[in-house]
Amino acid sequence: MMNFPLAIQGAFWMAVSAFCYVGSAVLIRFIGDAYSPFLLTFFRSVIAVIMLAPMIYRVRWSSLWPKRPIPVLMTGFFSYVGIFLWFYAAGRMPVAEFFALQFATPLFTIAFAIIFLRERSDLASWIATFIGFAGILIVLRPGFIEITTASIAAVACAASYASVNTLIKSLSKSVTTTVIVFYANVLLVPVSLPMAIKDWQLPYLSDWPTIVGAAVLSTIGYITVSKGIAMAAARVVQPVNFLRMPLGAVFGWIIFSEFPDIWTWVGAIIIFCATTYTVHRGTQRNRRKND
Repeated sequence: MMNFPLAIQGAFWMAVSAFCYVGSAVLIRFIGDAYSPFLLTFFRSVIAVIMLAPMIYRVRWSSLWPKRPIPVLMTGFFSYVGIFLWFYAAGRMPVAEFFALQFATPLFTIAFAIIFLRERSDLASWIATFIGFAGILIVLRPGFIEITTASIAAVACAASYASVNTLIKSLSKSVTTTVIVFYANVLLVPVSLPMAIKDWQLPYLSDWPTIVGAAVLSTIGYITVSKGIAMAAARVVQPVNFLRMPLGAVFGWIIFSEFPDIWTWVGAIIIFCATTYTVHRGTQRNRRKND
């Protein structure tokens, strides 16, 4: 892909990540009720470390020592929380509805960046962000349908990943991406082990391909979304990220006979438009500041 513009490459990797994440969520639906999410999180962590080992092996160990250890450790912690909530929610709710609520991640990221990183924002961006959160309420429809623990976990998962994004943005000024990826994944193994031991259950031999497949796809999704963000501006790659919703709807309909109702689509579109507007406006503001 070296002959293609970076914007196209970034959009391509973001599309790959969408397919990977949806595929992982579909596989989790098959086994989500059979195994503890603590156990699945531990297996995913071990498999991710194995997959990332070749990349880490090529790096000098001395360069892996973080200059800001506390934020790095916090990145590992919030990554664990996000992955655990991902496994819990994805295994217990319709695929498309799960990804509709996952669209809240950019909104939480924008809000956290303004609150914790002191990034400037104008009134229009704040209004768009609140409209996006209103879209989440339309998907959840509190008072009209029962709000399940899975849907709450899906929103909390989005907030956890937004915390990771905020920490990475803060760390990226002084810590290399390799170090961040290393600790965000390696720390998951010891962190997830105690709860995995408590709920320990040796998976059936027939379930291992599904468990490994879900872990591999989610790890590839993590890597490719990072590549997409690194290669192109957020205003280019963020809209591609919303492929997860229609892909989730198609797979959910074909495999599980699930199809999201009209209000899930309305809420998802509102979140999409609000996020795209806010990201685009923030990009324009940064461009004017650098000119």
